[in-house]
Amino acid sequence: MSVTHTNSPPYFVLTGPPGSGKTTVLEHLGEIMNSVEEPARRVLSEQRRTGGTATGDQDPAAFVAQMLKLALQDYDSADGRTVFDRGLPDLLGFTAYYELDDQAVRAAIAAQRYHSPVFFFPPWQDIYVNDEERTLDFDGAAAFGELVRTGYQQSGYDLITVPTGSPEARARFILDRIEP
Repeated sequence: MSVTHTNSPPYFVLTGPPGSGKTTVLEHLGEIMNSVEEPARRVLSEQRRTGGTATGDQDPAAFVAQMLKLALQDYDSADGRTVFDRGLPDLLGFTAYYELDDQAVRAAIAAQRYHSPVFFFPPWQDIYVNDEERTLDFDGAAAFGELVRTGYQQSGYDLITVPTGSPEARARFILDRIEP
């Protein structure tokens, strides 16, 4: 079921597998509009800094709960036209990946809607690199991206695939579809 959310705030989402270029494009978009960084990276950074265990490899349920809390805070504090690196439906990818209950995530998704369509970044092996937070191999990241895609579709969002290309060209592709 796809629904265009005309009553949703002007909140736009970039999503897709890890390492597909979302963050770099977000940096370009953030130069001209409000932007919100990905919750997962912020949670992981905080957990590493404090010695916490709310990470996917130590306590996946706590990791998802922390991301949900942060994503809700991000949504509630956004103002005006805003682009998010991942939205609440991304958490369905995490709950599926970790085989966790998704009731709280689905309730949040129903209450906090983003603009549809959502911009989906496909897996792109040429730019994929591992780092401190991105530990999946490319195939694992691509598979996770499919869990995320399914989460958005189940939540009633249409997806537009962002073509590969320079970060500037990808940002322009998105802007051409969201500017009034």
